Amino acid sequence: MKTKRMYIATPINGRHDAVDINEKLALAEKRIGVLKQVLGDDPDFKDYELFSTFDLPHDPQDYSEARRMGDCITAVMNCDAIYLDHGWLQSKGCNLEYRAAKIYGKEIFEFDKL
Repeated sequence: MKTKRMYIATPINGRHDAVDINEKLALAEKRIGVLKQVLGDDPDFKDYELFSTFDLPHDPQDYSEARRMGDCITAVMNCDAIYLDHGWLQSKGCNLEYRAAKIYGKEIFEFDKL
């Protein structure tokens, strides 16, 4: 049986709780870790391999937002489902990931609708 994959989309620039991008990235990465623990114990999500932008390989020479978004959209296209974290509506990146998931018929879980 093929393992189902779920991409976790969490806002980075859409949140206003941090000053610079490095701090925002660190906070988002920490949030992803917490979500993996919480969702991993939930019966609705236990059959999924959970991953996020922080699990994708990144070229340290090209850390641009455009490159990261391209990698994220590719990940969404290669998954079975997407989980949209709290605050995703205020994030341009999460909105792009949502649209890609919608276009490609992925199962969509939204934080506010669980």
